[in-house]
Amino acid sequence: MNSPRAALRSIFLSRTAAITVGALMLIAAGTLSYLLAERAALRNQGSAAQERLNLLASTLDYTIGRYSYLPDVLSQAAPIIEAFRHPENPDAIRAANLYLKRLNETADSADLYIVDSDGIALAASNFDRENTFVGQSYAFRPYFTDALITGKGRYYAVGVTTGQPGYFLWHAVPDADGNTIGVAVVKIDLMHLQDDWRSAGDVVAMVDDNEVIFLTTDPQWLYRPMSPLSDPQVRMFRETQQYGGAVLRANPLLSGEREIDGVMVENIDDGSVTGHEYVAFSRTLPQYDWTLFVLSDMRTIQGQAGLVAGGAVVTMIAAMLIVLVTHQRRQIMRAKMNAHTILEQRVAARTAELTAANSQLSVEIDQRIRIEQNLRRAQDNLIHATKMASLGQALAGVAHEINQSLAALRTYIASTQIFLERTDKDRAAANLTTISSVVERMGELTQHLKSFARKETVAKQSTDLVAAVRYGLKLIDYRVTADDVRLTVLQPDEPVYVVANTIRLEQVVVNLVSNALDAMRDHPNRNLTVEIFQGGNNVAVLEVSDTGRGIPGDFLNSVFDPFYTTKEVGEGLGLGLSISYGIVKDMGGDITVESEQDVGTTFRITLPLAAQVTAPAETGA
Repeated sequence: MNSPRAALRSIFLSRTAAITVGALMLIAAGTLSYLLAERAALRNQGSAAQERLNLLASTLDYTIGRYSYLPDVLSQAAPIIEAFRHPENPDAIRAANLYLKRLNETADSADLYIVDSDGIALAASNFDRENTFVGQSYAFRPYFTDALITGKGRYYAVGVTTGQPGYFLWHAVPDADGNTIGVAVVKIDLMHLQDDWRSAGDVVAMVDDNEVIFLTTDPQWLYRPMSPLSDPQVRMFRETQQYGGAVLRANPLLSGEREIDGVMVENIDDGSVTGHEYVAFSRTLPQYDWTLFVLSDMRTIQGQAGLVAGGAVVTMIAAMLIVLVTHQRRQIMRAKMNAHTILEQRVAARTAELTAANSQLSVEIDQRIRIEQNLRRAQDNLIHATKMASLGQALAGVAHEINQSLAALRTYIASTQIFLERTDKDRAAANLTTISSVVERMGELTQHLKSFARKETVAKQSTDLVAAVRYGLKLIDYRVTADDVRLTVLQPDEPVYVVANTIRLEQVVVNLVSNALDAMRDHPNRNLTVEIFQGGNNVAVLEVSDTGRGIPGDFLNSVFDPFYTTKEVGEGLGLGLSISYGIVKDMGGDITVESEQDVGTTFRITLPLAAQVTAPAETGA
């Protein structure tokens, strides 16, 4: 009586033990995979962060190096020396003011000014502004007292007169006997660096020797100390007004830290109960007494590690299922062999029973086969998802090409919200139609990225140049209106079909018009002309002309070179015209430029006319 019960209990205990062991193995595999993936992600993040830190440090050195010569130039300039010798002479002071203003405009610095031996500003490049430095006392600034002792130096602070932060370079001005009679100061604006830093997504912060953040991509971190300020630091900030009163009111940024495999993870006080963890990578800049930080969101790394751990668990489950199915199949085969032996011994008496057993075994085999097929499909889907994740990372390479379309989308979405609030359904629907077309074109563009190694191929077809220009202008129309630009479009009444790629052609139009609008931004006379006509030699011509600042003649041969730009630092990478040049060349056309400084610029594109038009491509549909 006890034998069957003992057997059942033994089977139950063995299955329970197997399930328990399997669960423990899954937990161990998932935990180990998570920890290994987290550390691998931290190492990869560290390598990328160090490369970015090197690039950011080089950019900072270049930006500051552009102005490092100015303090010495000011200390030796004749108008400056004359102003120090005769501070009571209005003509000498006026000459110094005009000299500083011209030099400031030429060097593109924030401000230039000179301070006498009592710390009073004698002359400044902003002498003609309401918040001029002239007459202000800067004797409390460290650069004034240091200049009297060391002769020159550097200092970052918020301007007490303008309220604008900047990096101050100074140089003592000696008289004929070598005695210091004043200080020449150059103020550099570094705030534009923050816009460049935001492009990569991670948080970037610059910290001074008092561990106060003075440049950062996160505005909530600005002028916050990394740790609580000491009493001497508090007194120093009150006396020098280096960052105004902001640093004295701010709470410390860091609320704790921990270490993972040699990498520091900082807990940032963001106002929540638990804070927010960032992986911190830093580089010391001894020439400035600063430290540059790149901080990556720990949640991103934890999410990646979680995906890897989940994949490991799924893989292990699949392996366990395979082992189970294999074991069961062996049992089935063994049972079939035993059944065959029994059949040979009891053919006559057990025919019906063996037939039923055979049917049952066939059903079980079919079930096992279906399980294997489902498992194989799950494995294929898992491999496909992994490939798609890798391809998604490669899509960052097309970010520059679709950036302008994304800007247009943001504008149309904003205007659509306004129209919906006004219950203007027709205009909102028109905007949504345009948004849909832009999204479709962006989708077509991203399909060109087939692999990381192969070069992108772009199909050419018969394209209506007039329609391409019309839709391109439609994408940039919001800027034309916002910048108060007079737009003139000269085009034939009939379509002009050329051999081109529709999406790429619109991209070139948007890029040229955007550059023209940028060139006219500070000009009172803003006229933009877009003209289409058929030229000789079976070509169509597109001209985009503006009345902007123009391009110096010495640089006309370089406008299509990569990374060449006449825009301010942080307003462009200099890739737009280079990419447009490559697009036009790939379509068998040519692009040239004519420019006269302070008069305007004309870009001319020639494209081959289509030999015949059978199924012209829709543009912007």
